[in-house]
Amino acid sequence: MNRRRFLRNGLGSAVSMTMATTVPFSLLGSARAVASEEYRAVVCVLLAGGADSFNILVPRSELAYDRYQTRRSDLALSQNDLLPLDGEHEGIRFGLHPAMSSLQQRFNAGQATMVTNVGPLVEPTTRAAIDAETVTLPLGLFSHSDQILSWQTATPANRAGTGFGGRLIDALPGANTGLALAGNISLSGNNSFQAGAATGSYAISANRGVQSINGFNNDLFKRSFESLMADSSASTLQTVYRNKLQSAIDAGDVFSSALSQATSLSTPFAEDSFSSAMKRIAELASVHQQLGVSRQTFFVTFGGWDHHEDTLGQQATMLPALDAGLGQFQLALEELGLSNQVTTFTISDFGRTLTSNGRGSDHGWGGNAMVMGGAVQGGQLYGHFPEQVEDNPLDVGRGRFLPTTATDAMYAEVSRWMGVAPESLESVLPNWTKFVGSDQGSGLTGMLMG
Repeated sequence: MNRRRFLRNGLGSAVSMTMATTVPFSLLGSARAVASEEYRAVVCVLLAGGADSFNILVPRSELAYDRYQTRRSDLALSQNDLLPLDGEHEGIRFGLHPAMSSLQQRFNAGQATMVTNVGPLVEPTTRAAIDAETVTLPLGLFSHSDQILSWQTATPANRAGTGFGGRLIDALPGANTGLALAGNISLSGNNSFQAGAATGSYAISANRGVQSINGFNNDLFKRSFESLMADSSASTLQTVYRNKLQSAIDAGDVFSSALSQATSLSTPFAEDSFSSAMKRIAELASVHQQLGVSRQTFFVTFGGWDHHEDTLGQQATMLPALDAGLGQFQLALEELGLSNQVTTFTISDFGRTLTSNGRGSDHGWGGNAMVMGGAVQGGQLYGHFPEQVEDNPLDVGRGRFLPTTATDAMYAEVSRWMGVAPESLESVLPNWTKFVGSDQGSGLTGMLMG
Protein backbone atom coordinates (compact mmCIF):
# COMPACT_ATOMS: atom_id res chain seq x y z
CA MET A 1 0.00 0.00 0.00
CA ASN A 2 1.56 3.32 -1.00
CA ARG A 3 1.99 6.15 1.53
CA ARG A 4 -0.61 8.42 -0.10
CA ARG A 5 -3.31 5.78 -0.04
CA PHE A 6 -2.44 4.83 3.54
CA LEU A 7 -2.71 8.42 4.73
CA ARG A 8 -5.97 8.97 2.86
CA ASN A 9 -7.64 5.84 4.26
CA GLY A 10 -6.47 6.23 7.83
CA LEU A 11 -6.67 9.96 8.43
CA GLY A 12 -9.94 10.37 6.54
CA SER A 13 -11.61 7.75 8.68
CA ALA A 14 -10.13 9.08 11.91
CA VAL A 15 -11.43 12.58 11.19
CA SER A 16 -14.92 11.48 10.15
CA MET A 17 -15.20 9.08 13.04
CA THR A 18 -14.20 11.15 16.00
CA MET A 19 -13.00 14.66 15.28
CA ALA A 20 -16.31 16.43 15.69
CA THR A 21 -14.33 19.39 17.01
CA THR A 22 -10.75 20.57 16.75
CA VAL A 23 -9.94 19.45 20.30
CA PRO A 24 -7.03 16.97 20.23
CA PHE A 25 -7.36 13.36 21.25
CA SER A 26 -4.72 13.89 23.93
CA LEU A 27 -7.64 15.00 26.11
CA LEU A 28 -8.62 11.36 26.54
CA GLY A 29 -8.59 10.41 30.21
CA SER A 30 -8.89 7.08 31.96
CA ALA A 31 -12.26 5.53 31.15
CA ARG A 32 -12.04 3.15 34.11
CA ALA A 33 -12.86 5.85 36.64
CA VAL A 34 -16.55 6.01 37.56
CA ALA A 35 -18.08 9.46 38.03
CA SER A 36 -19.49 9.86 41.54
CA GLU A 37 -22.06 12.61 40.97
CA GLU A 38 -25.67 11.92 40.12
CA TYR A 39 -25.90 11.51 36.37
CA ARG A 40 -27.54 14.21 34.28
CA ALA A 41 -27.64 14.66 30.52
CA VAL A 42 -29.30 16.86 27.93
CA VAL A 43 -30.31 15.83 24.43
CA CYS A 44 -30.46 18.57 21.81
CA VAL A 45 -32.63 17.73 18.79
CA LEU A 46 -32.04 20.12 15.89
CA LEU A 47 -35.09 20.33 13.59
CA ALA A 48 -33.01 21.56 10.68
CA GLY A 49 -34.66 23.69 8.03
CA GLY A 50 -36.89 25.77 10.28
CA ALA A 51 -39.88 23.87 11.68
CA ASP A 52 -43.28 25.57 11.43
CA SER A 53 -43.83 25.31 15.18
CA PHE A 54 -46.88 27.59 15.14
CA ASN A 55 -48.62 24.60 13.59
CA ILE A 56 -47.31 22.33 16.35
CA LEU A 57 -48.70 24.48 19.17
CA VAL A 58 -52.02 26.12 18.27
CA PRO A 59 -54.53 28.14 20.34
CA ARG A 60 -57.91 26.39 20.80
CA SER A 61 -59.90 29.17 22.51
CA GLU A 62 -62.44 30.65 20.10
CA LEU A 63 -61.08 34.18 19.64
CA ALA A 64 -57.44 33.11 19.62
CA TYR A 65 -58.16 30.28 17.18
CA ASP A 66 -60.11 32.63 14.88
CA ARG A 67 -57.10 34.95 14.77
CA TYR A 68 -54.81 32.02 14.05
CA GLN A 69 -57.09 30.79 11.26
CA THR A 70 -57.32 34.24 9.70
CA ARG A 71 -53.55 34.75 9.67
CA ARG A 72 -52.67 31.24 8.54
CA SER A 73 -55.45 30.94 5.91
CA ASP A 74 -54.69 27.80 3.86
CA LEU A 75 -52.04 26.70 6.41
CA ALA A 76 -54.49 26.52 9.33
CA LEU A 77 -55.22 23.22 11.04
CA SER A 78 -58.80 22.32 11.86
CA GLN A 79 -59.78 23.33 15.37
CA ASN A 80 -61.49 19.95 15.86
CA ASP A 81 -58.29 18.06 14.98
CA LEU A 82 -56.15 19.68 17.67
CA LEU A 83 -55.05 17.47 20.58
CA PRO A 84 -56.15 19.33 23.75
CA LEU A 85 -53.62 20.37 26.36
CA ASP A 86 -54.82 20.62 29.94
CA GLY A 87 -55.19 24.02 31.56
CA GLU A 88 -54.75 27.50 30.13
CA HIS A 89 -51.79 29.72 29.38
CA GLU A 90 -52.30 33.46 29.73
CA GLY A 91 -56.06 32.81 29.64
CA ILE A 92 -55.95 30.76 26.40
CA ARG A 93 -56.51 27.02 25.87
CA PHE A 94 -54.05 25.32 23.53
CA GLY A 95 -53.76 22.18 21.49
CA LEU A 96 -51.11 20.25 19.57
CA HIS A 97 -50.86 19.11 15.98
CA PRO A 98 -52.85 15.86 15.65
CA ALA A 99 -49.62 13.90 15.05
CA MET A 100 -48.17 14.81 18.47
CA SER A 101 -50.03 12.36 20.69
CA SER A 102 -46.96 11.32 22.74
CA LEU A 103 -46.11 14.95 23.46
CA GLN A 104 -49.74 15.56 24.46
CA GLN A 105 -49.68 12.60 26.84
CA ARG A 106 -46.42 13.72 28.43
CA PHE A 107 -47.56 17.34 28.72
CA ASN A 108 -50.80 16.40 30.42
CA ALA A 109 -48.85 14.07 32.74
CA GLY A 110 -46.58 16.97 33.73
CA GLN A 111 -43.47 15.60 31.98
CA ALA A 112 -43.25 17.91 28.96
CA THR A 113 -43.73 21.52 28.04
CA MET A 114 -43.15 24.02 25.27
CA VAL A 115 -41.26 27.29 25.50
CA THR A 116 -43.29 29.71 23.40
CA ASN A 117 -41.96 32.27 20.94
CA VAL A 118 -38.31 31.69 21.82
CA GLY A 119 -35.39 32.66 19.62
CA PRO A 120 -31.91 34.17 19.37
CA LEU A 121 -31.41 37.72 20.64
CA VAL A 122 -28.22 39.66 21.24
CA GLU A 123 -29.73 41.89 23.94
CA PRO A 124 -33.22 42.81 25.20
CA THR A 125 -35.01 43.97 22.08
CA THR A 126 -38.24 45.83 21.29
CA ARG A 127 -39.91 46.65 18.01
CA ALA A 128 -39.30 50.35 18.65
CA ALA A 129 -35.57 49.71 19.10
CA ILE A 130 -35.50 47.72 15.86
CA ASP A 131 -37.24 50.53 13.97
CA ALA A 132 -34.87 53.10 15.48
CA GLU A 133 -31.86 50.88 14.72
CA THR A 134 -30.61 51.28 18.29
CA VAL A 135 -30.29 47.56 19.05
CA THR A 136 -27.92 44.89 17.78
CA LEU A 137 -29.71 42.06 15.96
CA PRO A 138 -28.50 38.51 15.40
CA LEU A 139 -26.29 38.05 12.36
CA GLY A 140 -28.11 36.87 9.26
CA LEU A 141 -31.69 36.96 10.51
CA PHE A 142 -33.92 34.59 8.54
CA SER A 143 -30.86 32.78 7.11
CA HIS A 144 -30.63 29.02 7.64
CA SER A 145 -26.88 28.80 8.24
CA ASP A 146 -26.70 31.91 10.41
CA GLN A 147 -29.68 31.09 12.59
CA ILE A 148 -28.63 27.46 13.09
CA LEU A 149 -25.29 28.80 14.33
CA SER A 150 -27.06 31.33 16.56
CA TRP A 151 -29.00 28.53 18.25
CA GLN A 152 -26.00 26.22 18.55
CA THR A 153 -23.50 28.79 19.80
CA ALA A 154 -25.80 31.15 21.77
CA THR A 155 -23.58 33.99 20.53
CA PRO A 156 -25.76 35.45 17.75
CA ALA A 157 -23.72 38.64 17.35
CA ASN A 158 -20.55 36.81 16.38
CA ARG A 159 -19.31 33.49 15.10
CA ALA A 160 -17.74 32.04 18.24
CA GLY A 161 -15.61 28.95 17.97
CA THR A 162 -17.47 27.22 20.77
CA GLY A 163 -21.06 26.12 21.26
CA PHE A 164 -23.49 26.06 24.16
CA GLY A 165 -23.16 22.31 24.76
CA GLY A 166 -19.37 22.41 24.65
CA ARG A 167 -19.17 25.34 27.05
CA LEU A 168 -21.69 23.64 29.32
CA ILE A 169 -19.42 20.61 29.79
CA ASP A 170 -16.38 22.92 30.03
CA ALA A 171 -18.06 24.59 33.03
CA LEU A 172 -18.39 21.25 34.87
CA PRO A 173 -14.77 20.07 34.86
CA GLY A 174 -15.03 17.85 37.94
CA ALA A 175 -18.10 15.95 36.81
CA ASN A 176 -16.43 13.61 34.33
CA THR A 177 -13.50 11.49 35.44
CA GLY A 178 -13.29 9.15 32.47
CA LEU A 179 -13.07 9.53 28.72
CA ALA A 180 -13.06 13.26 28.05
CA LEU A 181 -14.72 12.94 24.64
CA ALA A 182 -17.63 11.03 26.20
CA GLY A 183 -18.97 14.26 27.69
CA ASN A 184 -20.32 15.31 24.27
CA ILE A 185 -21.60 12.64 21.89
CA SER A 186 -23.07 13.42 18.49
CA LEU A 187 -25.31 11.15 16.47
CA SER A 188 -25.11 13.59 13.55
CA GLY A 189 -21.41 14.14 12.99
CA ASN A 190 -19.70 17.52 13.26
CA ASN A 191 -21.68 20.32 14.90
CA SER A 192 -21.07 23.69 16.52
CA PHE A 193 -23.29 22.97 19.53
CA GLN A 194 -20.78 20.64 21.20
CA ALA A 195 -17.58 22.53 20.38
CA GLY A 196 -15.84 23.37 23.65
CA ALA A 197 -12.65 25.16 24.56
CA ALA A 198 -11.45 22.33 26.82
CA THR A 199 -13.59 19.38 25.75
CA GLY A 200 -14.22 17.74 22.42
CA SER A 201 -17.01 15.56 21.10
CA TYR A 202 -17.27 12.09 19.63
CA ALA A 203 -19.41 11.09 16.67
CA ILE A 204 -21.19 7.73 16.69
CA SER A 205 -23.43 6.29 13.98
CA ALA A 206 -26.99 5.49 15.00
CA ASN A 207 -27.03 2.27 12.98
CA ARG A 208 -23.36 1.24 12.76
CA GLY A 209 -22.24 2.36 16.19
CA VAL A 210 -18.51 3.04 16.56
CA GLN A 211 -16.93 3.15 13.13
CA SER A 212 -13.62 1.40 12.60
CA ILE A 213 -10.63 2.83 10.74
CA ASN A 214 -10.95 2.25 7.00
CA GLY A 215 -8.83 -0.74 5.99
CA PHE A 216 -7.55 -1.43 9.50
CA ASN A 217 -8.48 -5.09 9.18
CA ASN A 218 -6.14 -5.32 6.21
CA ASP A 219 -2.76 -6.91 7.12
CA LEU A 220 -0.84 -4.62 4.79
CA PHE A 221 -2.51 -1.55 6.34
CA LYS A 222 -1.62 -2.77 9.82
CA ARG A 223 2.00 -3.35 8.90
CA SER A 224 2.20 0.11 7.33
CA PHE A 225 0.69 1.65 10.45
CA GLU A 226 3.02 -0.26 12.74
CA SER A 227 5.97 0.89 10.63
CA LEU A 228 4.85 4.50 10.92
CA MET A 229 4.41 4.16 14.70
CA ALA A 230 7.93 2.73 15.06
CA ASP A 231 9.63 5.27 12.78
CA SER A 232 11.89 7.31 15.04
CA SER A 233 12.80 9.63 12.16
CA ALA A 234 9.19 10.58 11.43
CA SER A 235 8.50 14.19 10.53
CA THR A 236 6.38 16.46 12.73
CA LEU A 237 3.40 15.95 10.40
CA GLN A 238 3.82 12.16 10.54
CA THR A 239 4.10 12.26 14.33
CA VAL A 240 0.95 14.37 14.73
CA TYR A 241 -0.89 12.12 12.29
CA ARG A 242 0.08 8.84 13.95
CA ASN A 243 -0.78 10.19 17.41
CA LYS A 244 -4.24 11.26 16.25
CA LEU A 245 -4.80 7.97 14.50
CA GLN A 246 -3.73 5.99 17.56
CA SER A 247 -5.98 8.12 19.78
CA ALA A 248 -8.89 7.52 17.39
CA ILE A 249 -8.30 3.79 17.63
CA ASP A 250 -8.05 3.95 21.43
CA ALA A 251 -11.23 6.03 21.72
CA GLY A 252 -13.06 3.65 19.42
CA ASP A 253 -12.01 0.72 21.58
CA VAL A 254 -13.32 2.44 24.72
CA PHE A 255 -16.69 3.27 23.17
CA SER A 256 -17.02 -0.18 21.59
CA SER A 257 -16.29 -1.84 24.92
CA ALA A 258 -18.82 0.38 26.73
CA LEU A 259 -21.55 -0.16 24.15
CA SER A 260 -21.07 -3.92 24.36
CA GLN A 261 -22.31 -3.56 27.95
CA ALA A 262 -25.34 -1.42 27.07
CA THR A 263 -28.66 -2.45 28.54
CA SER A 264 -30.77 -4.47 26.14
CA LEU A 265 -33.95 -2.42 25.82
CA SER A 266 -37.40 -3.97 25.68
CA THR A 267 -38.91 -0.65 24.57
CA PRO A 268 -39.71 -1.00 20.86
CA PHE A 269 -38.24 1.66 18.58
CA ALA A 270 -39.24 2.41 15.00
CA GLU A 271 -36.58 1.78 12.33
CA ASP A 272 -36.42 5.28 10.85
CA SER A 273 -33.21 7.27 11.26
CA PHE A 274 -34.48 9.54 14.03
CA SER A 275 -35.80 6.73 16.24
CA SER A 276 -32.59 4.78 15.62
CA ALA A 277 -30.56 7.77 16.82
CA MET A 278 -32.70 8.15 19.95
CA LYS A 279 -32.34 4.44 20.71
CA ARG A 280 -28.56 4.75 20.41
CA ILE A 281 -28.59 7.70 22.82
CA ALA A 282 -30.56 5.65 25.35
CA GLU A 283 -27.98 2.87 25.05
CA LEU A 284 -25.12 5.34 25.54
CA ALA A 285 -26.82 6.85 28.59
CA SER A 286 -27.08 3.35 30.07
CA VAL A 287 -23.27 3.02 30.06
CA HIS A 288 -22.38 6.42 31.49
CA GLN A 289 -20.69 4.76 34.47
CA GLN A 290 -18.52 2.62 32.20
CA LEU A 291 -17.49 5.81 30.40
CA GLY A 292 -16.82 7.60 33.69
CA VAL A 293 -19.15 10.54 33.06
CA SER A 294 -21.86 12.12 35.19
CA ARG A 295 -22.64 15.03 32.84
CA GLN A 296 -23.25 14.59 29.12
CA THR A 297 -24.72 16.31 26.09
CA PHE A 298 -26.08 14.46 23.08
CA PHE A 299 -26.80 16.02 19.71
CA VAL A 300 -28.95 14.73 16.86
CA THR A 301 -30.25 16.39 13.69
CA PHE A 302 -33.67 15.64 12.19
CA GLY A 303 -33.66 17.54 8.91
CA GLY A 304 -36.11 18.42 6.16
CA TRP A 305 -38.29 21.08 7.83
CA ASP A 306 -37.88 23.86 5.24
CA HIS A 307 -41.48 23.63 4.03
CA HIS A 308 -41.92 26.43 1.53
CA GLU A 309 -44.64 24.34 -0.06
CA ASP A 310 -47.05 21.61 1.01
CA THR A 311 -46.51 22.54 4.65
CA LEU A 312 -49.56 20.67 5.90
CA GLY A 313 -48.78 17.55 3.90
CA GLN A 314 -45.12 17.44 4.85
CA GLN A 315 -45.83 18.04 8.52
CA ALA A 316 -48.43 15.27 8.48
CA THR A 317 -45.71 12.96 7.13
CA MET A 318 -42.79 14.06 9.33
CA LEU A 319 -44.29 14.95 12.70
CA PRO A 320 -45.42 11.38 13.49
CA ALA A 321 -41.78 10.23 13.25
CA LEU A 322 -40.62 13.08 15.51
CA ASP A 323 -43.33 12.38 18.07
CA ALA A 324 -42.72 8.63 18.01
CA GLY A 325 -38.96 8.98 18.42
CA LEU A 326 -39.32 11.35 21.36
CA GLY A 327 -41.99 9.19 22.97
CA GLN A 328 -40.05 5.94 22.52
CA PHE A 329 -36.94 7.57 23.95
CA GLN A 330 -38.80 8.69 27.06
CA LEU A 331 -40.18 5.18 27.57
CA ALA A 332 -36.66 3.76 27.24
CA LEU A 333 -35.37 6.22 29.84
CA GLU A 334 -38.09 5.09 32.22
CA GLU A 335 -37.06 1.49 31.58
CA LEU A 336 -33.47 2.44 32.44
CA GLY A 337 -34.48 4.42 35.53
CA LEU A 338 -33.04 7.59 33.97
CA SER A 339 -36.19 9.55 33.20
CA ASN A 340 -35.50 12.24 35.81
CA GLN A 341 -31.84 12.49 34.80
CA VAL A 342 -32.14 13.17 31.07
CA THR A 343 -33.83 16.24 29.56
CA THR A 344 -34.55 16.51 25.85
CA PHE A 345 -35.22 19.77 24.03
CA THR A 346 -35.69 20.83 20.42
CA ILE A 347 -34.12 23.74 18.58
CA SER A 348 -34.67 24.89 15.00
CA ASP A 349 -33.24 27.50 12.67
CA PHE A 350 -36.27 29.73 13.24
CA GLY A 351 -40.05 29.75 13.38
CA ARG A 352 -41.84 30.46 10.12
CA THR A 353 -44.15 33.11 8.73
CA LEU A 354 -47.74 32.90 9.89
CA THR A 355 -48.83 34.04 6.46
CA SER A 356 -48.87 31.68 3.52
CA ASN A 357 -46.83 32.18 0.36
CA GLY A 358 -49.61 30.41 -1.51
CA ARG A 359 -47.96 27.00 -1.11
CA GLY A 360 -46.34 26.96 2.31
CA SER A 361 -44.57 29.18 4.85
CA ASP A 362 -41.27 31.06 4.72
CA HIS A 363 -38.41 31.87 7.08
CA GLY A 364 -39.33 33.54 10.35
CA TRP A 365 -37.76 34.29 13.75
CA GLY A 366 -39.32 33.24 17.08
CA GLY A 367 -40.80 29.74 17.39
CA ASN A 368 -41.89 27.16 19.94
CA ALA A 369 -39.42 24.67 21.47
CA MET A 370 -40.35 21.33 23.04
CA VAL A 371 -38.84 20.21 26.36
CA MET A 372 -39.39 16.69 27.69
CA GLY A 373 -38.21 14.63 30.66
CA GLY A 374 -39.00 13.55 34.19
CA ALA A 375 -37.38 16.69 35.61
CA VAL A 376 -39.61 18.97 33.52
CA GLN A 377 -42.30 20.80 35.44
CA GLY A 378 -44.78 20.32 32.64
CA GLY A 379 -48.51 20.54 32.30
CA GLN A 380 -48.05 24.25 31.59
CA LEU A 381 -46.48 26.40 28.90
CA TYR A 382 -43.59 28.79 29.47
CA GLY A 383 -42.89 32.15 27.86
CA HIS A 384 -45.32 34.55 26.21
CA PHE A 385 -47.34 33.34 23.23
CA PRO A 386 -47.89 36.22 20.76
CA GLU A 387 -51.33 37.37 19.68
CA GLN A 388 -51.63 36.22 16.09
CA VAL A 389 -52.98 39.46 14.70
CA GLU A 390 -51.61 41.58 11.88
CA ASP A 391 -51.03 44.69 13.98
CA ASN A 392 -49.14 42.93 16.78
CA PRO A 393 -46.02 45.09 17.41
CA LEU A 394 -44.00 41.87 17.75
CA ASP A 395 -44.74 41.10 14.11
CA VAL A 396 -41.75 42.30 12.07
CA GLY A 397 -43.41 41.25 8.81
CA ARG A 398 -45.69 38.47 7.55
CA GLY A 399 -46.11 36.99 11.00
CA ARG A 400 -42.40 36.79 11.80
CA PHE A 401 -42.41 37.31 15.56
CA LEU A 402 -39.74 39.09 17.56
CA PRO A 403 -38.99 36.48 20.28
CA THR A 404 -40.53 37.20 23.66
CA THR A 405 -38.08 34.77 25.29
CA ALA A 406 -34.37 34.75 24.45
CA THR A 407 -32.60 31.50 23.69
CA ASP A 408 -30.32 32.42 26.62
CA ALA A 409 -33.22 32.13 29.07
CA MET A 410 -33.97 28.56 28.02
CA TYR A 411 -30.30 27.63 28.05
CA ALA A 412 -29.84 29.23 31.47
CA GLU A 413 -32.47 26.90 32.93
CA VAL A 414 -30.76 23.92 31.31
CA SER A 415 -27.39 25.08 32.68
CA ARG A 416 -28.68 25.46 36.23
CA TRP A 417 -30.28 22.03 36.10
CA MET A 418 -27.00 20.51 34.89
CA GLY A 419 -25.25 22.04 37.91
CA VAL A 420 -23.57 25.16 36.56
CA ALA A 421 -22.97 27.60 39.42
CA PRO A 422 -24.58 31.07 39.09
CA GLU A 423 -21.16 32.72 38.96
CA SER A 424 -20.19 30.46 36.03
CA LEU A 425 -23.27 31.10 33.90
CA GLU A 426 -21.57 33.87 31.93
CA SER A 427 -18.84 31.45 30.81
CA VAL A 428 -21.56 29.23 29.35
CA LEU A 429 -23.79 32.05 28.08
CA PRO A 430 -21.69 35.14 27.29
CA ASN A 431 -24.78 37.33 26.72
CA TRP A 432 -26.73 36.17 29.77
CA THR A 433 -25.96 39.17 31.98
CA LYS A 434 -27.71 41.40 29.45
CA PHE A 435 -30.96 39.49 29.93
CA VAL A 436 -30.99 39.11 33.71
CA GLY A 437 -34.04 40.98 35.01
CA SER A 438 -35.47 41.64 31.54
CA ASP A 439 -38.78 40.36 30.21
CA GLN A 440 -37.00 38.32 27.54
CA GLY A 441 -34.77 36.69 30.14
CA SER A 442 -37.45 35.71 32.65
CA GLY A 443 -40.52 33.50 32.91
CA LEU A 444 -38.80 30.10 32.75
CA THR A 445 -37.64 29.78 36.36
CA GLY A 446 -38.64 26.40 37.76
CA MET A 447 -39.13 24.74 34.38
CA LEU A 448 -36.65 22.03 35.41
CA MET A 449 -36.78 20.49 38.88
CA GLY A 450 -33.62 20.04 40.90
